[in-house]
Amino acid sequence: MKPTPQISPSQHASRNFPLTDYSFQATVDAKSGSSPVVPAKKAPAFHKLSSEFFGAETSRDYFAELLFFILIAGIAAWPIISAIVAVIRLLRNY
Repeated sequence: MKPTPQISPSQHASRNFPLTDYSFQATVDAKSGSSPVVPAKKAPAFHKLSSEFFGAETSRDYFAELLFFILIAGIAAWPIISAIVAVIRLLRNY
């Protein structure tokens, strides 16, 4: 069912852009005859599925990722430690 417009034709002539009818309210249709949803057999958890699939590769990749993490963490921590040392030297000499 369409809503009845609240805009008169005289308003259309004075404006160049389209007007919108803001009193529109959508209705929700109730679903008739719906049956309850029966859950299917539960699938295994994602972490179990991924651990079974990537089990053999995990041990090899873990060591390489650990080395890269230590490298990146060291590069990120170096300027912070250098700044702390510089502040301590400044405070000692002041």
